[in-house]
Amino acid sequence: MRSFSLIMAALLAAACAGTPVPRTAERHAANIAAAQSAGYRVITAADRTIFCPTAPQTGSHIGSMCLSESEWEAQLGTPPSLNPAMRVTGQPPGPGPGAGH
Repeated sequence: MRSFSLIMAALLAAACAGTPVPRTAERHAANIAAAQSAGYRVITAADRTIFCPTAPQTGSHIGSMCLSESEWEAQLGTPPSLNPAMRVTGQPPGPGPGAGH
């Protein structure tokens, strides 16, 4: 029992010791873009942004739960920063039409 208390105290101290990294405007925009492309509805009120899934979870009768931006980053990771030189096209991958056998 004593070791459990010590472990819990250590975990609490480690959690409180970390300082959150401030979110930049680019990172916030990348979070919104990633959430929208993953099928989430983005709701912004005042200075708080939440991400709500548009489709219900498979096999669940419980409604979907919205995530804060910090929870989004914790669950799905920080999206890669957007490179202004990167160009996205709607062309599917592959050799293209007419390049068959």
